[in-house]
Order: sequence, then structure tokens, then C-alpha cells
Amino acid sequence: MTKRWTFRALAFSGAVSIASASSALAEPVTLNLWSELSAPPESTVLNKAVEMFNAANPDIVVKHTSFENTAYETALRTAFAGGTPPDIAEVNAGSNAFQYAQSGQLMDLTDFVKPTEEKLRPGLETMYQYDGKSYGVLWGLKVGNVLYYNPVMLKEQGIDPASLATWEGWMEASKKFLAAGIAPIAFGDRDQWTGNHYFNHILHGLLTKEEYDRIGLQTLDPSIKSDIKWSDAKPVRAWELYKAVADAGYFTSGYLSDDNDTAAGLFFAGRAPFYSTGSWGVGMAKANGAQNVALTLFPPVSDSPEPTAIVTNSLLFTIPTTTKDADAAKKFLEFLTSEAVQKLYVEENFDLSPYTYDSSSWTMDPLLRQIAELLNKAQNASPFLDMIEDVKCMQENVNEANVAVLTGDLSPQEAGEIHQECVEDLRAQRGW
Repeated sequence: MTKRWTFRALAFSGAVSIASASSALAEPVTLNLWSELSAPPESTVLNKAVEMFNAANPDIVVKHTSFENTAYETALRTAFAGGTPPDIAEVNAGSNAFQYAQSGQLMDLTDFVKPTEEKLRPGLETMYQYDGKSYGVLWGLKVGNVLYYNPVMLKEQGIDPASLATWEGWMEASKKFLAAGIAPIAFGDRDQWTGNHYFNHILHGLLTKEEYDRIGLQTLDPSIKSDIKWSDAKPVRAWELYKAVADAGYFTSGYLSDDNDTAAGLFFAGRAPFYSTGSWGVGMAKANGAQNVALTLFPPVSDSPEPTAIVTNSLLFTIPTTTKDADAAKKFLEFLTSEAVQKLYVEENFDLSPYTYDSSSWTMDPLLRQIAELLNKAQNASPFLDMIEDVKCMQENVNEANVAVLTGDLSPQEAGEIHQECVEDLRAQRGW
């Protein structure tokens, strides 16, 4: 009896051990996700997506930690430098992501991303591909080159909105408003990025996609060299057209001292008929309770080689090489690109999707749907210049230079020459 009892006890003990081991093996993998999406509606949408994924995948638990925008980059840099980044990291697409790819800290996702590319809008690969490799999946899509206008004010001046299809038509409309005693274009360049965007959009209208992408990427990718120099005729012409707006008196009076919110307030209050910002202006219009708001593409010059081209911005979800479970992290990234998640994102975030799902039945603000149509009709898409040019040349030669061009401290030609000098020096320093 004693031996039999002992055998049974040992058998039971073994069964408990096996059960404990099985239980341990069955415990879900936990993935840490970091993002700068800390404020609604962006944070709400991402948190809902995480909840949806966790519910559908009981073997994986994604834990989202959000940071305030300014603090996020510091926290992420520190984590990468210390070898302790999260399992999944959200970064700004383009140059911000490429800095980590350059140092070998992001997983090469080329093979994983290929099936996703079949549902991706064309022309967006510049934002996640570096040196021929793909480093993440895009999250959301903002259209940058949008012109908002007040249709009531245009009607009062007898201006046909169709005339805004070209730069020249827009300038003629602005001239008519100024003659009526109304400063036409609400603009505030205190923080410099708004002037960056004006120059960006004018330049984008003057170049082909290939020319635009190459002149920017040449400071990030050693394999790319631009045939066009910043001191050549087309980039200099972009500076000339930008300065001509100020010289003609078309910007609102405080354009050098006002910030973007002040300029937007003038437009939404009906004190200026024109205001240029990205697709996020739809949310701004709603927040301001603005009634008389219509939009069109930022007007390209009449001889633009690709007049319907779009300037875009997006975020990128990446997988650091130190992730504890690459397959589980890839599963989450794939889920983010699904139609259900993209529909949630668009409907709750006043934003667009980089994927080509049929959104005709989705609930969208009418203005946002108009921007979606502009996107659908676009010949191509390229990122903002500050996403594809190294900050070492971008900050001084576009952000700061745009103010200097407006004040006359730099001529358009000088702005182009010092920009080109920076590019050549940077490439030489890197042995490119």
C-alpha cells in the first residue's frame, strides 16, 4: 500500500509539474508599444485598436504607453541609446525613422511589408523605405497642400472659385481682395514651419515627383543624387514666388510675428478669405465652429508638370531589433493596416487612410471627403520636404531661410546657393 501510494503521489506531482509548465508556456507574450499619441482623438483611436487586437489575440498582450509630443523624441532616443527601446515604436515617417534604420536599430520588414503594399496608395513608399529596405507600416495620412477659402467672401468680390486652380489665378484673386481693402491670405510665420510649408508646396508644384524626392533624399540616402541643385532655376523660382506674395502685400499684416493659430483665427472669423494648411484644417474648422469654409488643392503654377500631385505626412509603426517577439509584433502591425482599424481611424480622427479601402460608406466630414477625392485623383504623392531631408540642411536652409527671404536678408538666389552648399558639404563629410 505504501509503495502504491508513493507511486500515485509521484504521478500526481509529475502531473502538477507538467500542468504548471503548460500553463507557463500558455501565458501570453506582452509587447510594449510606445507612441506620441497622447491626446484625443488620436490616443482614443489607437487605444481602441489595441483593445480590439488584444481581444482577438489572447496569446498576445499589447500595452500602449503614450508620451506628450515634445518629450517623446527624447524618451525614444534615450531608450534606443540604452538598448531598451519598446517592442513596437511609433515614429514620424521619413527622416525620423531613417535615423534609427541607419544605425541598425530597426528590423528590416521588407518581406513582411510587401503584401501590405498591394493595398497602399501609390507614391508613399518614400516614407518608409530607406536604402531599398522597408522599416514599418504607415498609420494615417495627412494631405499637406490644401488651400481653404471663404466662398461667401469670394462671391462678394465676384471671384470664381475655379480660378484658384492655378497659382496665377490665386494671385489675381488676392490682388482683387487687396484692392477692396482686405488682406487676402491669413499667414503667421513666427514658428517658421508655416513658411516651410509654403515653400514646400510651391516647389512641389514646379518639380516632378522624381525631381522632388531626389533633391530631398540626397542628404539621407547615399545612393541618391539629385540632378537639380538648390541654386538652379526651379528651386530659386519657388523662393521668388514665395517672396512675391509678401512683397505684393497679400499676407495679413502680422505675418512675421503671428503664429499659425492666430492666422487661422483670422480666416475662421471671416477676416481673410484664404488660409493654407493641411487636411488637419478640417478639424480646426470644426473646433472653431466655422461655417463658410471650402477648399481646393494648394494652387500649383500653370506650367506645373504634375498639377494634381499631393504632399503627404504620416506616422510609422516600427519594430526595434530588440523586440522580444518579432512575429507577435508583426501580427500587431498587420492588424493596424486592416480595414476595420483604418475605418475606425478615419471616422474618429478627422484624418485619411494611406490604404486604398473603399471608404464611400464610411462616416466622414464633408470637407474631409473632398480632400479624400483630391487624394484619389492625385497623379502622385510625396512627403513633406522636412520628412526626406536631413535636419542639418533643412533647419537652417528652409525653416530659418524662409524668414530671411521674406525680410530681404537673403535673396532667393542666395537662399538656393547656401542650401546647395550645405548639401554638398554634408555629402562630402559622409564620404558620399
